[in-house]
Amino acid sequence: MAGTGALQRLSVVVWAILPFFIALVSVMLYAAPLRIGSVSIPMPLFPFMVIYFWSMTRPEFMPWIAIFLTGLFQDVLTGGPVGLWALTYLLSTAIISTQTEVLAGRGRTALWAGFVIAIVAASFMAWVFARIALGTDPSFGRLGIEILVTLLTFPLAGKAFALVQRATNHARRLTVNSTMARI
Repeated sequence: MAGTGALQRLSVVVWAILPFFIALVSVMLYAAPLRIGSVSIPMPLFPFMVIYFWSMTRPEFMPWIAIFLTGLFQDVLTGGPVGLWALTYLLSTAIISTQTEVLAGRGRTALWAGFVIAIVAASFMAWVFARIALGTDPSFGRLGIEILVTLLTFPLAGKAFALVQRATNHARRLTVNSTMARI
């Protein structure tokens, strides 16, 4: 009996860290080069999608340290100024957290509309931070394409994240119900 309880608690921990793991995998996807011939195609900002979705729907599963580590991992993996994406993600999340109550329960359209504003603001912040850190103007055109690709990709990614969220909710209910049954 004691082993079952420990396994259930472990299951809850695994489900709780899953969004952070998804964020780390999304950084690797973002950093993977996509080329058509000799032209490099901008990747969607997958890490921001993960951070935004979980910050809006289940912020307890995307704590500040996970956001910071995701940004730091992205900085290191992409070779950018260390701290650029970490700071961008933290500031973006601070702003997002002020809007959760406004957008909560209003459906996918509101979530997507909030994402439009959030990705534009986060990308602009990253551009400003990169300009300060590098001393030159980063390509604003490439950033615009990245924003567009991210916006077009978010609805599909959001559906995938919603499936994971439902699974985490189900795992939590199972754990709560089995704990209540033992009491």
